[in-house]
Amino acid sequence: MDLESWTPVDNARRLATLIAVGAAMFSFLALWLGAMWHPLLALPGGVVIGGLVWAAAFPLLRALFRR
Repeated sequence: MDLESWTPVDNARRLATLIAVGAAMFSFLALWLGAMWHPLLALPGGVVIGGLVWAAAFPLLRALFRR
């Protein structure tokens, strides 16, 4: 795959996904180990936080990469 052929939207989507997965894993571990939540209760919390981070990061990165 030619990395130079990616469009700005592709780059924004991939970077937003990377950031969201990191935030989701961090929040899952923080809720599980830090807040002493049960792992099955902390997992949906991490998924929701990751989704919110992705929803906020993707439009911002797309606007930034289109310049």
